[in-house]
Amino acid sequence: MKKHLIAAAVAAAVAVPAMAQNVTVYGTLELGLEKNKTTTAGAASTTSMESAEFVSNRFGVRGEEDLGGGLKAHFRLESGASTTDGTNGTANAFFDRGAEIGLTGAFGRLAFGKLDHNGIENNEISLHGNRGLGHSSVEAAGRASDLNDTISYTTPAVMGLTVNVMVTSKDNAAAAATTIGGGGEATTHDGVTSVQVAGTIAGVGLKFGSGTIKEDAGTKTKVTGFSAQYNFGSANASLLYQTQDNPTGTADRKYTAITAAVPIGAGLTAIFTYANLDVDATSDGDRKIMIGTIKKDLSKRTALYAMYRTENPGDAALVTANTLGAYLSTSF
Repeated sequence: MKKHLIAAAVAAAVAVPAMAQNVTVYGTLELGLEKNKTTTAGAASTTSMESAEFVSNRFGVRGEEDLGGGLKAHFRLESGASTTDGTNGTANAFFDRGAEIGLTGAFGRLAFGKLDHNGIENNEISLHGNRGLGHSSVEAAGRASDLNDTISYTTPAVMGLTVNVMVTSKDNAAAAATTIGGGGEATTHDGVTSVQVAGTIAGVGLKFGSGTIKEDAGTKTKVTGFSAQYNFGSANASLLYQTQDNPTGTADRKYTAITAAVPIGAGLTAIFTYANLDVDATSDGDRKIMIGTIKKDLSKRTALYAMYRTENPGDAALVTANTLGAYLSTSF
């Protein structure tokens, strides 16, 4: 009996502060099986376990404390979580996906720490999960995702819209390459700034953002994006258009994606995306991407996906890649 009383007392001592501060443990996990095939003559298909095709694996803790007078303090610590090998974060840096602290009140929301630049990386409204996002080489995700020493301010909503302004100081690392994109960009920079307007007007979800990445060499890369989403009842549709203006002026990128999600009953939704990536001065980097997915909601937090994806290069001499996959995702 005494053991039970002691356990209850310990649980209460831990739970009461957590409840007062409104602390939440959260995350999303996904893992799937993919079969990949290219049009290369004689090439064999490959089968592999893959994750984060539709949801980004993560594990985090966030909390909020009411300070009175409409003022609240908040924090967030978030780590990547691989379901393929069990590792956490980038190179096992534990809170690689974000670490922030801040204040919220009538003035808006102010945050400091390791943050995504919304106006560069998060301009999309995706109905297709990660598969409907802007192509990473257009987002400049390697330069605008989870940046240290970042300040973020978001205004209160006015007519359904908020404005987010973000600034990251120079990272004091070695000089960065002057051309980014294609997955090989360096992470160093001489300062990053971005602005994003987001919200809903007359039932239309909107995001518009733009940002600049300054290079040590004195050059700049600019990313601008726009997305809109509307639910017609019988179908939910979204449009994304994003551009990247590189300092060399010869490898500028444009990405367009159109997505429709159609409920077909019994918890099933058919999702279709057509996307086009256009890289200036070369056809090698161009891509036409078509994705078809059937999603089955098993609950509010768990879903099954069956996907077929084909990616056709702009150069006829290059190969077409086809992917067939099945995935399970859950959140907590």
